[in-house]
Amino acid sequence: MSLGLACQGSGADEGTSSAGPSDSSGLGDEIGDTTDDEGMDEAESSGSTTGGKLDMPDDEAAIVGIAIDPPSAVIEVVDGVIPDAVDFTPILTNDEGVEFAAEGSVVWSFDRLDMASLDPGPGTLTATGLLGGVGILSATYEGLEAQAQVTVKLAYTFTPDEPLDPLAEALLDTATEPDPALDLLYPYDATVFPRGLLGPRVQWNGGNDTDIYKIHAESETFELDWYGSVPNPSRWDFPALPDDIWLKLTDSTTGPVSFELRRYDGVSAYLSGVQEWTIAPASLAGTIYYWAVNEGDVLRIQPGASEPEQFLEKPEGTTCLACHSVSRDGSTIVASQNGGPSPWATFNPDGSNVFASAQASGFQAISPDGAWILWGQSNGAFLGQPSYMILSAKDSDEIAAQMFQTTGYPVHPAWSNNGARLSYGVRTDGNWLDFNNSTLWVVDVDVQSNPPAFLNPVEIVLNDPARPTVSYPTWSPDDEWIAFGRATQARTRGAAGELWMVHPDGTGAVELDRANGFNHIPELQTAQNYEPTFVPVASGGYFWMVFVSERQYGNTLTNQVVETRSKQLWVTAIDVNAEPGSDPSHPAFWLPGQGLDNNNMRGFSALDECKGLGEGCEAGYECCGGFCIEVEPGVFVCEDDEPACSPNGSACEVDEDCCSPEAECIGGFCTTLIG
Repeated sequence: MSLGLACQGSGADEGTSSAGPSDSSGLGDEIGDTTDDEGMDEAESSGSTTGGKLDMPDDEAAIVGIAIDPPSAVIEVVDGVIPDAVDFTPILTNDEGVEFAAEGSVVWSFDRLDMASLDPGPGTLTATGLLGGVGILSATYEGLEAQAQVTVKLAYTFTPDEPLDPLAEALLDTATEPDPALDLLYPYDATVFPRGLLGPRVQWNGGNDTDIYKIHAESETFELDWYGSVPNPSRWDFPALPDDIWLKLTDSTTGPVSFELRRYDGVSAYLSGVQEWTIAPASLAGTIYYWAVNEGDVLRIQPGASEPEQFLEKPEGTTCLACHSVSRDGSTIVASQNGGPSPWATFNPDGSNVFASAQASGFQAISPDGAWILWGQSNGAFLGQPSYMILSAKDSDEIAAQMFQTTGYPVHPAWSNNGARLSYGVRTDGNWLDFNNSTLWVVDVDVQSNPPAFLNPVEIVLNDPARPTVSYPTWSPDDEWIAFGRATQARTRGAAGELWMVHPDGTGAVELDRANGFNHIPELQTAQNYEPTFVPVASGGYFWMVFVSERQYGNTLTNQVVETRSKQLWVTAIDVNAEPGSDPSHPAFWLPGQGLDNNNMRGFSALDECKGLGEGCEAGYECCGGFCIEVEPGVFVCEDDEPACSPNGSACEVDEDCCSPEAECIGGFCTTLIG
């Protein structure tokens, strides 16, 4: 690991701040030498280009080009120590082919002032130490512009308080032999992580309490080396002091991160685990609401929080809340009360009650704007007459319309993000909570007509003898996909179940093998996945989906007894642009912050209440006006004036609205695809 500045191709001594050579001009370090006349011969003083020196300019010649020397640089900040400022020199070229250093009149700019501060006079950059990343330094002279790529890399090394045995350190640094004993359990290779979450707890089995480990994580813009002991059961967290290392890593990285675990047992050192993760350059949008079964309550957790929030104020006499849904915009929560017939109630985001019905319901669907509730899953008798669900305003259980079904009972409804369609299961046996046979349907819905209308119901997924229960649909942010569960029964406790996706017209059905855990968890546990819900906005180039699983979580939750194994929330990244017929999912990660001592179900994601003009933001989907704009370096606020183009995360109608040529307009917001 080098210190200070390392310019690409410079060959500069470690720990120096040498700017290194320019590009093919061959100017090299002579640019700096022109400021010192001592020792210059007559040819150099007169401006000769002999030996690659700079010519003096001809006042009559026109300036036709500009370049920056060096054209690229890497600045490394080691353990928080800020290296010396890095100098950049603007090189002009006239129409006679003469190159010379510009003097004055050059305007400098740098697009990543969170990574490095710019002194616009001489053209120098000083790393802030806050973030790593890649930025573009620009120099403009009389309408001509040149750019240099500047990479800032953060590097940290952690060693034990007691001096590390030099032999152990040397063997760990050079270990290549596969570990015969260690089993790296979590995270999984090829996982995609968003920003803004607590770091994953790395967990493994097979080591000894006295073993010494080396953990190495590295991306283009971040590097970590950690040495120390980890007693059994072996669980390791990214250091939080003096800096939050996981936060530094994710905020400094876009794309791949290599992760290595090495073990020294006192005699030999082994390469115990090698993985590659991907960091998506955005946080999960909104908040995740879930049912904490043991508490009989709906909780919510903000991505990045260390614990959930208990926020709903139960109506008087209510013993429990469950079977909830949340409007896409986060304005309204609907949940069933008290079990049994499960009448429904609606709530504001502050937890206060809007309305409590006495009518039996079960699961409900809620419109994207929170205005409408579709409820009641056992109305009618389909063998003698159509069954139906009821549409009501969020503050009333009066019937505004009925959604009829002649082939069974509609169950587990879910509204599309654009408000134009619904998807639901249709059961042909059992009751609203316990059934085994169901298929998946889609219907158009028009709440603007008087009265509202349901039109064109279509069956899109049939059941399968091995997995006859098809239900729990959820719509992708662009409404181009419906994810759902195939299972042996509707009640998920102990069911064999996998996650699937299909287009709303019934084409392109694909099993989400990687999200289900194939090839990285025990085979029996790959059929323990249920209740998917999409995060309503694509962020960081991916769709994100929350689901419930009864799988083992590393060596933390290991019980696999069917009746008592834990239910926990997991999250998977979904490629937006996957090839038709291919699995678009990635290995899932455990949602940090949820309670380990609870069975957690129905992780329903929704946006937060929108922010007003001038409020701070990270992305436009947080803003009522749809646009989050940088008003000064590193300061972003909600704006209602539509900008010339939309940054990632801000509102759009077509791809061309997005600032980045690589971005697409997905579900009304720009995002640059990575998967």
